[in-house]
Amino acid sequence: MTQVSVELVVMTVQRSDLEVLLVRRPGNVWSLPSGPTYGSPLAVDAGRALREQTGIDGIRLEQLFSFDRDGDAEVAVSYLALIASDRHPLAPGAEIVEVRWFALNDLPTLATGHADAIAYGQARLRAKTAYAPIAVQLLPEAFTLRELQAVYEVVLGERLDTRNFRRDALAAGIVEEVGTARRPGPGRPARLYRSRGNDFAVAARERRIAGRIAQTPAPDTIPE
Repeated sequence: MTQVSVELVVMTVQRSDLEVLLVRRPGNVWSLPSGPTYGSPLAVDAGRALREQTGIDGIRLEQLFSFDRDGDAEVAVSYLALIASDRHPLAPGAEIVEVRWFALNDLPTLATGHADAIAYGQARLRAKTAYAPIAVQLLPEAFTLRELQAVYEVVLGERLDTRNFRRDALAAGIVEEVGTARRPGPGRPARLYRSRGNDFAVAARERRIAGRIAQTPAPDTIPE
């Protein structure tokens, strides 16, 4: 009988890197937070595993993919989340030795198959820039357009044209001006914006931000 487990690809942006949350049980192998299912809805089981192993609770999870593990003996249902790490203190669970954020370009030795799940999660985040304002959930309530652009550049892994980004972000209606400004350095004060809470539904002529994803190849490890 095939066993079903859940695993969590939880990502954040820190220090200009896209990072993933990993746990280490006794031994030197790191893995995604993961655990068995208990007959509850899979999302409930996933939230339980994340809370018990890392201390993170109350975040939105999106089902990512189902991976075969241990041949056909196990199916791991992966969930994806993008969170602001500074709002979620880490607390290793009873069976967890250590829990840490790792940059995707500097991952340790991982449990079998978990690199594939991480690569798939990265590709999903990049694709979501086409239709969801994913960056605003990583920023404070008020932020500059440059800070918003910086998050998108980390997720996409490339630089964006500042003039086009500003025009398209405003045209998409995902942010509104707060009306105050701060001065990050020499020069004119930067205007502050906040999320309008709208879906990232943009017209075809306004999709330059999302269109950058078409030029970004997906990782080779993503399953067909």
